[in-house]
Amino acid sequence: MAEKKTNVVFWANQGPDDIIYRSEHDDLRTITSVTVPEHAVALFIRDGQLAGTLDPGRHTVTSANIPWLSKLYNAALGYKETPFKVWIVFVSLKMFNGKWGIRSMIKAAKEYEVPIVLMANGDFQFRINDISVFYTQVLGGLNTYSTGDVNSFMKSFINEQIIQQMNTQYYMDIMENLEKASTNTKILIEHYFAQRGIELLSLKINEVLTTDEDRQKVFSYLQFSSKNGEAFKRYEVMERMADAIGDSTGGAAMGAGMLLFPQMYQQLQQQPVQGVVHQQQPTKVMCPTCGGLNDYPYKYCSSCGQPSPMISQGQQPAQVQASQNIAGNPEASAGNGKKFKNCPYCGEDLGGLPKTPKYCPYCSEQLN
Repeated sequence: MAEKKTNVVFWANQGPDDIIYRSEHDDLRTITSVTVPEHAVALFIRDGQLAGTLDPGRHTVTSANIPWLSKLYNAALGYKETPFKVWIVFVSLKMFNGKWGIRSMIKAAKEYEVPIVLMANGDFQFRINDISVFYTQVLGGLNTYSTGDVNSFMKSFINEQIIQQMNTQYYMDIMENLEKASTNTKILIEHYFAQRGIELLSLKINEVLTTDEDRQKVFSYLQFSSKNGEAFKRYEVMERMADAIGDSTGGAAMGAGMLLFPQMYQQLQQQPVQGVVHQQQPTKVMCPTCGGLNDYPYKYCSSCGQPSPMISQGQQPAQVQASQNIAGNPEASAGNGKKFKNCPYCGEDLGGLPKTPKYCPYCSEQLN
């Protein structure tokens, strides 16, 4: 028994995420009721061509009230019950949500245009606003008229456009301001959607990632190209030097290391760094004999009185006429615990020291 055809066509079981629906049969009778839901439009398609459209509402399909149908009737004219071949495709004009996700390459940062891996994802909203263009540019190229086909097209199309536009930007610029990057990307790609009868309502970048290896590359570049990056590199050099000195064995190596350390530090500090102002701090060096700290440079340790390693073995400390200094300075014989303004033996200024050292750091004579 042949299936009985209906004279009523409508969008059956329309869901909130359904974009498109095609009627079950293509043999439309001359007197048929077509109901188009709100926020939708009905397309009449024959032999792959768009013959006409119907707006929301209930329509009775006759050539009298729909003039463009007359060319579809052919031999069916004059026979009210004779069907003619035509598909009715309903297209929703509501706003729809979608998700996108890409994996591509992107330039790392300004002045560091090394390509790195880009992994990004987000959301977008769209609606169909020009049905004729949408049919010509999108539906006409699909194998079937279904929501799944339209969603597949939208996902592929938006991913392609986002990749092309993000490749013109920098990874760090996107990372620093996702909201601004989202707006810029939408502006750059929305006219491509308009060319296909689609309005891109919004686009949001939720997450931007790269591989661990590329992330470390970008981090290192930004670290060393920043305002204080050069100073940080110097700090790392000094840290490695300190580790090397600490790993050396023997007093000679320790003494030589402590001697070279402040000199190399000074050389590094003397190298200019653009935009960085260094505040010179007194350099402390360790006495190789007792381990006490002395301001660099020094002649004699302020804790044990031993000469600095910078004084060669054959060089003797310069002695000053102690008797004259003692005679000219009554404070020299004041006894233990007395604070000296000047060394009673060599005359060097000791006023800047927080307390009188046990031995003069300039001539090694015992003070208290």
